[in-house]
Amino acid sequence: MMTMTDLLPAVLWLFAVVWSITVCVIAVIRGRLLSFGVHRPAVEPVTWNVIYAQVASVVLGSVPFCVFLFFEDEFGDRAAELYRTMTLPGAAIILTLIVAEWILLFVQAKRAERTQMDRVLARGSDRHRAF
Repeated sequence: MMTMTDLLPAVLWLFAVVWSITVCVIAVIRGRLLSFGVHRPAVEPVTWNVIYAQVASVVLGSVPFCVFLFFEDEFGDRAAELYRTMTLPGAAIILTLIVAEWILLFVQAKRAERTQMDRVLARGSDRHRAF
C-alpha cells in the first residue's frame, strides 16, 4: 500500500507541470500569440515577475527528482520501482515545458521589441510632420 510519503514526488511533479503550463499560458496571452487578423498587435515587454516565475519553474521541475533521490530508501518497493521507470519520461516532459516557456517568452520579447520600435518610429514621423 502506498503512503503519503510515496506520493510526494508525484504531487510535486504535478505541481511543477501545472506551474510550467501556467507560465506558458501567461506568455501566450501577454505575447498576443493568438491575435489572428491583427498585423502587429501591441505587446508589452516580459515583466520581471514572469521571469521569476520561469526561474521558479526550473527549480520546481527539479524538486520531485531530488526528493526521490534523497528519500529513495523511504519509499515502498512498488513506489520506488514506479518512480525509477517514470523518471526519464517525467524529466522529458518537464524539460519540454521549460524549453516551451523559453521559446514563448522569447517570442513575446521580440514582439514587444517591434512594438517599441513602431512607437518610436510613429513618434518620429509625427515630429517630422510638425515641421
